[in-house]
Amino acid sequence: MDDSFLSYFPKSTYYPYQSEAMEKIYDALLRGQFVLFEGACGTGKTLSSLVPALSVGEKLGKVVLIATNVHQQMEQFITEAKEIKHRKNVNVVVLTGKMLMCPHPDMDYDRCKLLRENTFELVEAEKDAGSLNTQLKALNKKYKDTQDAELVDLRNAIARDADEEREKCRTLSTVSCNELYELLKSDSTAGFREWLFSTVRHPEEIAGWAYEHGVCGYELLKREIKNANLIICNYHHLLNADIFDNVLGWIERTPDDIITIFDEAHNIESAARSHSSLMLSETTLDRAFVEIVEHRVNDTEQVGLFFSVVKKLIHDAYESRLQFGERERFTERWQDMRISDPATREDLFKEKLKKTMAESGFTNAVIDAAIKLGSEFEKQYKKEFKIGRTKILKSSSTLIAAVFLYNYLSNTSEYYPILNVRRIDNKLAGRLELFISIPRHITKPLFETLHSGVLMSATLRPFDMVKNTLGITRDTVELAFGLTFPRERRRMLAVEVPPLFAKDRDNPEIIKEVTAVITDIIHETPGNVILFFQSAREALQYYQNLQPEVPMFLDEIGISAQSVREKFFKIGEDEGKAVLITYLWGTLTEGVDYHNGRSRCVVVIGVGYPALNDRMRAIESAYEVEFGNGWNYAVQVPTIRKVRQAMGRVIRSPQDFGLQVLLDARYTAGSAKKLRKYSVHNAFPEDERLEIIDVVPHRVKYAVMNFFSDLQSLRFAEGNQ
Repeated sequence: MDDSFLSYFPKSTYYPYQSEAMEKIYDALLRGQFVLFEGACGTGKTLSSLVPALSVGEKLGKVVLIATNVHQQMEQFITEAKEIKHRKNVNVVVLTGKMLMCPHPDMDYDRCKLLRENTFELVEAEKDAGSLNTQLKALNKKYKDTQDAELVDLRNAIARDADEEREKCRTLSTVSCNELYELLKSDSTAGFREWLFSTVRHPEEIAGWAYEHGVCGYELLKREIKNANLIICNYHHLLNADIFDNVLGWIERTPDDIITIFDEAHNIESAARSHSSLMLSETTLDRAFVEIVEHRVNDTEQVGLFFSVVKKLIHDAYESRLQFGERERFTERWQDMRISDPATREDLFKEKLKKTMAESGFTNAVIDAAIKLGSEFEKQYKKEFKIGRTKILKSSSTLIAAVFLYNYLSNTSEYYPILNVRRIDNKLAGRLELFISIPRHITKPLFETLHSGVLMSATLRPFDMVKNTLGITRDTVELAFGLTFPRERRRMLAVEVPPLFAKDRDNPEIIKEVTAVITDIIHETPGNVILFFQSAREALQYYQNLQPEVPMFLDEIGISAQSVREKFFKIGEDEGKAVLITYLWGTLTEGVDYHNGRSRCVVVIGVGYPALNDRMRAIESAYEVEFGNGWNYAVQVPTIRKVRQAMGRVIRSPQDFGLQVLLDARYTAGSAKKLRKYSVHNAFPEDERLEIIDVVPHRVKYAVMNFFSDLQSLRFAEGNQ
């Protein structure tokens, strides 16, 4: 066995499966394969993937990119990369958004991009001006020595060119980036490479170094990133094709030179979906119309009229549906209105748009003309900003509207159209959204071109679904390791309270029974308790009902959970006791580490299906058509993943201990027969199903009491050994 990869392993001991996992991942990456890797929370997945990936990267001359969409996990990557670096010399770069490294708080991406272009042009213009000055001095000297009259015209011509270049430099200097200019003009970066790679640097550290030296930290990092063996980044650095191309250019590599590791890989699909949606608002159409009128360009009247027609159709689409008094139910948050059947994809709005276009004499040529016109506006805006005529780089609303309508009328099945409506200053506003159902057009090309990689998560199974939805057709190695920590330190209960269907959630008898069971669990647990409800509404409802004798915290929508979380954690770390009430689709189910006594019991109340709105129905319908398994792919599996993620918060190490409780009859083993199609017991992986113990409600407090009593005896015995 080739175990050379162990030279990268920074720990003195392994978790039970780590050695096996690293060996299999190492072999797979050498063969250019992708690994689908599921391992329980807190069991060392990151090192199990990162160690063999770095070793293969060294052997084959590849670069490793490890990506996450969770901030907490990026911090974990940095910590573990530092541990590896203490053992092995690895050059690591942490790549985040350029705005996070910019010393100008009011900077935006487009303005930064143009300032960058201007700065590079300024440096070149100064070189040209310097060259012309040198020529001019030489000509002046030659004329002084020879008095050759033929040199006068040439000297005057070069003098004019030199004046023009100096004026160009003066103009560009007012619309350029001083920090980038200093970086390009001076050697003030001496020692940066050694400093950067002496450890693993946070982006804030790089920004601080750059600020002290008066240079652009992001551009500075781009200079050195080609020397990195490991790049820690966000999902968008891989899922956004343009950004990924930029990264490849910086490191002077091709996709086949990249070994990727996706953390929390069950989120890739939703992340790719968020990168794909398109929007067109009434406001954008208004701006496009004004843009066309202001520029008074020839032969553009048809484009302006077309945009006016589209805006009227959007306006009429929501106004025609409103009954008396319904306007007041809208808030500043966008709300969806159906314009297309999510099952049949019959798009009534598109049909009306096509009909109106035909009646008004519009053809698709008007969209082509709009795209051409918008592109001309974009060039003009860029030029105006470049010469300092405008302080803000504008984008063409004409181009935005035209590109959207081109995609909408192209009859692509990838998008599902939705009408969004909101109310601002007592006026309704609408927009069209093209929501993508299956984002394989983003993920499939990526996985086809990369050298190899690892998709890891505590809840990645079922693997076939992952491969189908992401379009992974190449050879894969599939690894699944359950929780290997001591069984006596953990227990999973399924409580047979009535199923918490939506129609029964406000039933007083059910609320009373659920409240009583939760109260028993809190009372008998010697430490922090986390309650995951199906929705924020239910979390608030039970927060108002429960009356524990310990501090109770609520995770609310629209309010940062950080301060609440930190107070709750502090109580647990001090061996106190508190209750945290949250919901499955909130921010506390993933990427938050509940170690050091932060939680001793986690309770999931209900199954927690997402809102079955038109978006979800569209995804379900698309999966049903594509794979014949719409409900499982769109709803059941993602929901059970959320439940499993929440349950995984409580056990984080072999020394840790805790209780997991599933509070709904649908989780019980007996529900497969009693509730049949409503049961979710068999949606869990087999190894996890075997750990579930069914408990009736009135026996829960004894089950909790017995677990912690047995655990106390075990810890006492261990202490006397």
